[in-house]
Amino acid sequence: MKTQTSTPETRWAKRSLHQQLLHKFLNEYGYERGPVVAHAIIADILTLVEQAYATDLPPRHVYWPAVAVANGATGKTPEIRDLVHVRLHLVTDAEVALLSADQGVDQPPARRTFNQQRFVRWCQEAYDQGGVLTLLDLSLLSGLAESYAGQLLRQYEQEHAMTVPIRGTVHDIGPSVSHKAEVIRRYLRGQSPADIARELNHSQHAVDRYIKDYEVTRTLAQSSRCTRFRRSRSTPRHSCGNTFS
Repeated sequence: MKTQTSTPETRWAKRSLHQQLLHKFLNEYGYERGPVVAHAIIADILTLVEQAYATDLPPRHVYWPAVAVANGATGKTPEIRDLVHVRLHLVTDAEVALLSADQGVDQPPARRTFNQQRFVRWCQEAYDQGGVLTLLDLSLLSGLAESYAGQLLRQYEQEHAMTVPIRGTVHDIGPSVSHKAEVIRRYLRGQSPADIARELNHSQHAVDRYIKDYEVTRTLAQSSRCTRFRRSRSTPRHSCGNTFS
């Protein structure tokens, strides 16, 4: 049996984090008969560590653990099952310029617009990378109250007739405003469910569920109206007046 020649390269490789973890899996964690599985687990762990502690982060950016859009679940659930690390630009030059537009940061309109713009951008940046932020995320990132962040997002949605992809909306959970009415309006105008989900930044599962619930409700309502109509046709009319002798 030919043994592997020891070289500086192979000796150095034994000092890697991968080899240290592999040694523990094979000798301490009961994977001595499953090196292939151990290698796969270690690869996943190292990928996660690399995402969470990346060193190539540009200035004015931050890595943030966001809930995955898929979240490993079907249907709405508050449970967090999957996370994805997204890169967020903390502040842009255009947003800083907003503070100067109204004579400085001490002016309430400037602060409101500044915070509103970056909240919306953070949510969209996370969503484009496969994650969704919560009001708590926005609060921790900005140092402002969750209620204030939620207020600014609702105002932005009303002013721009669009949906901001925050977790409560995308996963249809929590106190976020349900967008069921807008989904149904677009559906009745003939828009496809896929287009509705994309334009409203809503999950396809939630859009499909809204439409299904609407169709069930409409069918029941039509059935109830038909039943009342048939009964009214078959029921004889009676006189309700008084009779005098």
